[in-house]
Amino acid sequence: MHFASTATIYNAMIDRRQSRILAMQFLCQIEGVGQEVLSQLDEFLADESEDVGVREYARDLVTDAWRNTTAIDGHIQAVAVRWDVKRMTTVDRNILRVAVCEMMHRSTVPPNVVINESIEIGKLFGTAESGAFINGVLDGVAKGMQATASASAATEPTA
Repeated sequence: MHFASTATIYNAMIDRRQSRILAMQFLCQIEGVGQEVLSQLDEFLADESEDVGVREYARDLVTDAWRNTTAIDGHIQAVAVRWDVKRMTTVDRNILRVAVCEMMHRSTVPPNVVINESIEIGKLFGTAESGAFINGVLDGVAKGMQATASASAATEPTA
């Protein structure tokens, strides 16, 4: 008989939407205050959630998104041709950053789940147009990543 590991059960039970929201909010704080606020990430997360899994997932998203902002913004800019990433609303930009980060670094989360969650977060925290905007950008990013992965797989030598 095979039992799922505690980590597998634990990861399946965390509220990733809450983690995504907290990550977006903290990335907005970094933009407003400066990267010095990163030293307060754990305190912020502890104040906002009692769930250790939520805090850990949010911390990983913030850390990965901040560390990879240039690459993430490149993916966003590649599909948001008429929008400069820096001119997007702070909320939309950081929802997109969290989502693209997740698509890049969390292969266990399907892109359609990331996109749908991001649309809902955009509707909660963004403008009336945020949901549609986020949907369009993330759909393009996901298709671009999929095309790149397919092209890479096609060019890999076979043994």
